[in-house]
Amino acid sequence: MSQYSPTKTVQPIDYAFKEVKNIHDFLYETPVSGHPAHPPISREQNAQEYLFALPAPEPPAGSDASQGPTSPGPPPESKASVRLCNNALLTIKGVDRLMVHLLPDPMQLTWLDLSCNQLTSIEPDLLKFTNLQVLYLHGNQINRLHDVLTLSKLPKLQKATLHGNPISEKPQYKMWVLAHLPNLKNLDFSGVTKLERDKVDQWYKGYLKQQEARAK
Repeated sequence: MSQYSPTKTVQPIDYAFKEVKNIHDFLYETPVSGHPAHPPISREQNAQEYLFALPAPEPPAGSDASQGPTSPGPPPESKASVRLCNNALLTIKGVDRLMVHLLPDPMQLTWLDLSCNQLTSIEPDLLKFTNLQVLYLHGNQINRLHDVLTLSKLPKLQKATLHGNPISEKPQYKMWVLAHLPNLKNLDFSGVTKLERDKVDQWYKGYLKQQEARAK
């Protein structure tokens, strides 16, 4: 008879309002709350050298970080949450190794808040975190709708925010996002209903026909 092992929820590791511009600089900071796997490093230590001396997180077997996972793998035993919001990040390059510093197992990451930074794109570095369920990206400078396709490679993503970015001002923004993220249950803090899904399906069929007509 198998034993039930409940998933543990770990206190969020919160680095909000640290005025950090570079992902590496979180290594020097003490979080507002939460308990990182490793303490902050000395200001005399080279953050980039330290980060790249850490092992890169290993995606589950059957996944490809560049193309997105083909298998989501088993759920993590613990759920980890990290807040990097309300800073001045221009890029999240290196976030995978940062999570090695913050978490005992980066694959535990299920909730990530990158809102209210200066990000201009959705970078594929996020694809390492195949158990990610919640991702906040609102209040950035993301301006290409096609960047949303990156999120379609996160197999467990259920909740995302993108409002407050230039893309949210584009025509049919919500329809386009929901059409390309069919598993999303909540967008911009609003639940996605069955009626909305039906409307999205109809809209997307018409959109594809328009694209085919333009290609002729």
